[in-house]
Amino acid sequence: MSEFKCDFPDGCKLDLWAKVIKAKYIEKQAQILDTTFCIPDCGPDGVGGMVQLIDDIKVKVRDKYCDLNFNKAKIYIDYEVILFVKVEGNYQIVTVNDIYEQTLELDQFDPPLTVEEFRNDIKDCEIVTCNWSFDYELKGNCMDPCSPCAEHFPVPQSGTCLQLVVFTDLIVKLGKMHDIIVYGQLDPDVDC
Repeated sequence: MSEFKCDFPDGCKLDLWAKVIKAKYIEKQAQILDTTFCIPDCGPDGVGGMVQLIDDIKVKVRDKYCDLNFNKAKIYIDYEVILFVKVEGNYQIVTVNDIYEQTLELDQFDPPLTVEEFRNDIKDCEIVTCNWSFDYELKGNCMDPCSPCAEHFPVPQSGTCLQLVVFTDLIVKLGKMHDIIVYGQLDPDVDC
């Protein structure tokens, strides 16, 4: 190992600020929404007729945050599901807004955390969502007394009854920012 080529160690110091992950919670295909609702065919939110098919579904995550209190991590995911539906040959957009909440106990993390570790070593929380998937079914006219929408809405509404289930891979990382100092030198013989 060669010696430092600079006179003072501070001249060869790289000071980094990095998050060190102490524990993770991973849940594959967590169900974050299960709802049945009516897509109105008229009015200000109406799509102009009965929905014939759902062509595509996208998700826009508006905000993700975490509360670290009382030796628990409570996560919140504020998101919007965007449905591209076909109505009488035309495409329309229908949106569903929701906030998913889940409380995670210390023993649900890998590795499990003690109360002391949680209090001393955890200052930050990061939530990652990926691999969104959907299950849906058009259930017919909302006005039909046998429709699942009839039991959810006491006042009948003209439109298409839709059952929608949303899944995502959920990763919650708990950690703390640390100051990391690396002593070294750049190799002048390497260009890349």
